[in-house]
Amino acid sequence: MADTKISALTAATVAALANELAINEAGTSKKLTVQQIKDLLATLGLPRVTRLNTQHSISSTTGTEVTDLSQTLEAGTYTFKYSLLVRSATATVSPLLGVNFTGTGSPRMHFRFADESAALTAEVHTMSDQGATAFGFISGMANSVETTTAPNMGSTATNAVSATATDILVIIEGIIVVTASGDLELWHSSETATATSVEVGSSLVVHRTA
Repeated sequence: MADTKISALTAATVAALANELAINEAGTSKKLTVQQIKDLLATLGLPRVTRLNTQHSISSTTGTEVTDLSQTLEAGTYTFKYSLLVRSATATVSPLLGVNFTGTGSPRMHFRFADESAALTAEVHTMSDQGATAFGFISGMANSVETTTAPNMGSTATNAVSATATDILVIIEGIIVVTASGDLELWHSSETATATSVEVGSSLVVHRTA
């Protein structure tokens, strides 16, 4: 086929990860895909983003994996942030969440959520999603214990959830040093055998820092 100027080529309808580009590798003409470029940039710190596209609902104290929010990590150092919308069908019943890594590397993380308790008067905020617009607190915990079917992050206080069937923001942030590749996973159960859920739009963002 005769050579053609790039400017004379037909324009692609949309950019796609499967699109191929011509490159010169050490003097040899080769091709690579946009996906390969994306994968390379991810190792250099480009955000790796996954989004929950299907509600994860459970009515059991035995957790299951929220599979849409899993990412495979190669050896390296990472920061990660789960931004989760959770719901409970029953007042006082909390969604429980856990983080697991299937390779070699232990996450160190903080879990935080909006608590409508009125006891900690030194830290007052407005928490409209909790059904209490005059007060509220940012509560949470530090955690380094991985879990799967027995998630270990949540609130078992009787007033942890008062606004049922309402989106509540939960944040899990952490650092993980990976020495052998594996999957970073989110697991979800209910405090009791009644329905709690992680909602569509929840996300995981991972940055490689080293």
